[in-house]
Amino acid sequence: MTPGAAAALAGGLALAGHVIGWLTAAGAVAATAVGAVIFAGAGVPGAALLALFFVSGSSLTYTAGLQRRPHGVRPATGRTGRQVLANGSWAALGAALAWAGHAAGWPVLVGALAAAQADTWATEIGLRAGVAPRLIASGRPVPPGTSGAVTWLGTLGGVLGAAVMAGLAVAVGIPWGAALAGGGGGVLGMLGDSVLGSTVQAVFHCQQCDERTERSVHGCGTTAQLVRGIGWLGNNAVNLAASGLGALAALLLWAAAAALY
Repeated sequence: MTPGAAAALAGGLALAGHVIGWLTAAGAVAATAVGAVIFAGAGVPGAALLALFFVSGSSLTYTAGLQRRPHGVRPATGRTGRQVLANGSWAALGAALAWAGHAAGWPVLVGALAAAQADTWATEIGLRAGVAPRLIASGRPVPPGTSGAVTWLGTLGGVLGAAVMAGLAVAVGIPWGAALAGGGGGVLGMLGDSVLGSTVQAVFHCQQCDERTERSVHGCGTTAQLVRGIGWLGNNAVNLAASGLGALAALLLWAAAAALY
């Protein structure tokens, strides 16, 4: 796909996403940039994988049933520019490597998107588990929606999300070794996201509302106090690290398989 056609297609899809409320204005701009790189570098296979992640994740997040969320879980809003870049930057790097003729770009692309999809599916499906999630690092029960918390149903959903991404990668012609490594990397990236979310991700407490939040300024406008983690390490930074971990793990799995066979 030529760069011009890739940019036009990405821009059109991002605009559609903004119109239906799946992307904020900044999110649409970021999605155009990320999509253009992936479409130009990875062609139809990359477009198919990105479409799967965006449509499935947005559909899970914004269906009417999932908007009736437990108390304390933020209502669904369009993906922001930072969220798009956190989930898509490593995939764009993989597509750029593939564009340059490096076979390593394919496991990086699949692994990054598989990790992002696994994390999204795990979160959204886990909200429907009907049981209190537990922090992966300590096993302590926490309210639904808490970063780093897991449920058995959500974890299975995340594994399924990574597997579906890998399966589509094979179906659209991506080498099966890169696709399978990408699926495995996606599961590891999802688990890494939970570990980071339960240990170093910033958690604040709003004394005015007596609620915990991931933001330094609560929705009521009160400056919240840091109670856990690193102050600047928010959810977007954790997602960026997790998708990068998925890409790296996929690359290592792919390289190890290539060395063995």
